[in-house]
Amino acid sequence: MATQPLQSEIFRLDTLFRSDMLPTLRPFFDASPDLKLLFERRLLQIRLIVDANRIYAELLWRLSKREDPRNRSGLVEAIDAGVLVLIAPKFLNNEIEKHLPRIAEKAGIAVDEASREWELLRAKLRFYVPTSQPTSEAVVDPKDLPYKYASDELGLPVYTRDADLREMGAPVVWACIDTACRDHARATSVTLGFTMGSTYTVTIGAEALKEGARRIKNLFDGFRRLSPWLQLAIAGGLAALLIHPKSRAKLAQAWSCVRDGALRAKGPALEGFLVVMRQLAEAESAARSTHQQIQSALPAAQKATAIVYARRVCVLSPTPLTTREIARRMRNEGYVPRGRNPEAYLRRVMRQSGQFVSHSSGMWTIQN
Repeated sequence: MATQPLQSEIFRLDTLFRSDMLPTLRPFFDASPDLKLLFERRLLQIRLIVDANRIYAELLWRLSKREDPRNRSGLVEAIDAGVLVLIAPKFLNNEIEKHLPRIAEKAGIAVDEASREWELLRAKLRFYVPTSQPTSEAVVDPKDLPYKYASDELGLPVYTRDADLREMGAPVVWACIDTACRDHARATSVTLGFTMGSTYTVTIGAEALKEGARRIKNLFDGFRRLSPWLQLAIAGGLAALLIHPKSRAKLAQAWSCVRDGALRAKGPALEGFLVVMRQLAEAESAARSTHQQIQSALPAAQKATAIVYARRVCVLSPTPLTTREIARRMRNEGYVPRGRNPEAYLRRVMRQSGQFVSHSSGMWTIQN
């Protein structure tokens, strides 16, 4: 005899709220200070300078170990979810393209195929051109300087397995956090998606109740406005309906069906509720544990100046921004302006840096 599948096998929150939905939620939080204050600790976003060795490893996996082209690594899923944002100096592009023939040979494929895969991966990265110039001081590996400079100018650690960068004084993320970031994205999408959905449902439910109450009130108000003889006729009709044995029996039968249906649905409904609550608790626990795991792998944040914040904001933005918007995003990042006119000060430091382009429309972009 076929067994009835468990509720947990039928319904999964993680199939309803996938990690890809997180980028669609971020604009809502950014637009609402109250929502952002409520959920900002949950909606984690890690910005890192990525070293070529991490990209090399990702390409090699995609080209030689991935069985299904639709499969994503933990790194790419975390990027798609917006939990991980990788910024690279333009030098990385040259490094990868120079080594594409070797990567293709190691994977046993044609260079053209490796090049197409690199194009797909490159589209997920943000690029930055450091302005620092090499000094006469001896360095462990001159090829690491673009990553070190990008780290200094954006105030971000480098995601790498290169010990030379650590010796050069760059803050590094040495542990592999790809899986932790992916798992955090999955768990957070469940908790935030369910919370937002419940809030929306409750809001709609409350509005429906208010609308229902309003209509009932209007109905009674309309009844009171009727002439006395018409009120008497309606009341008499209702009384006759309830007094008549056949009518009363039909009403009782209808109520019995509704009541019995509710009682029969109580078991599965309760089971489903418990399944959802258990999945939600598991997701909340996973979100907390992965958050702690990721934070423990990050070096201490460094104090940043206004120009560092401005660079970071503009590198992360795919479109030009006004000075006001740049200043707003800087404040969201934690920057605290001190002058009376922070926007005028911001315009001055961006012009002095020589990295920013001011458009005639009043919008700003960073050269890359």
